[in-house]
Amino acid sequence: MSRIAFIGGGRMAGAMLSRLVGSGWCRGEDVMVSDVDRRKLDDLAAEYGVAVTTDNREAAAGSQTLVLAVKPQQLDGVLEEIAGVLHPGQLIVSIAMGKSTRHIEGRLPEGLPVVRVMPNNPAMAGAAVSVISPGRHAREEDLERVKEIFGLLGEVYQVDEAYQDAAMAVSGCGPAYFYLVAEALADAGVKLGLDRELALRLVAGTMLGAAQMLRLYDYGPSRLKDMVASPGGSTIMALEALEEGGLRAAFFKAVEAAYRRAKEV
Repeated sequence: MSRIAFIGGGRMAGAMLSRLVGSGWCRGEDVMVSDVDRRKLDDLAAEYGVAVTTDNREAAAGSQTLVLAVKPQQLDGVLEEIAGVLHPGQLIVSIAMGKSTRHIEGRLPEGLPVVRVMPNNPAMAGAAVSVISPGRHAREEDLERVKEIFGLLGEVYQVDEAYQDAAMAVSGCGPAYFYLVAEALADAGVKLGLDRELALRLVAGTMLGAAQMLRLYDYGPSRLKDMVASPGGSTIMALEALEEGGLRAAFFKAVEAAYRRAKEV
């Protein structure tokens, strides 16, 4: 029996394997990954020494913890396929956006514990923010196992499932917002004559430093912003331009759009 199995061998599964195997939480031989893409499976087997299969039922049947790492549109088909081979005591973890634990529970044998998780892209760097919500049958030991697994990827926050889609719109989609801001800032630096590589390094370092300030000082972003924006200075002029450009409104609309989309899948 595998300690953990994945249905879906995409980027997030790969990021999880990197941390789980690399940290010693499990050995490669304790893991099985199922996917329709044989080349992807071969790459994972070569890198992490995991067992691989194209048969979802094989992966599901022989695992203690089963991670459903497929797209939301594929989830129902996978659940229908594997429901008959699942066994009592098995923990089901879903990272499929927008699919509630009730939705998943309704397609599985009664009583199986389900925990819904939304990790984000920085899991690839061990700096994820993961939001978890237990289903009706999840026990404290199930939650502890999920927190242990995703804690290896970064930070873990437990929320009432009613707020999962809102959290997804902020932290799940959030890295893309910051990448877009980083790209725009770097482009602006290049316009002013900076070398692109230097501009990107300046942006990345500045974003990382600002994030650290938010973590270390309990001032809130407004006060931290005021510490940079001196009266009549360059920063306050730049902030005025951002306000005129509708930056705040654009973020409100972006997060609301992501939230609505999660409700549609």
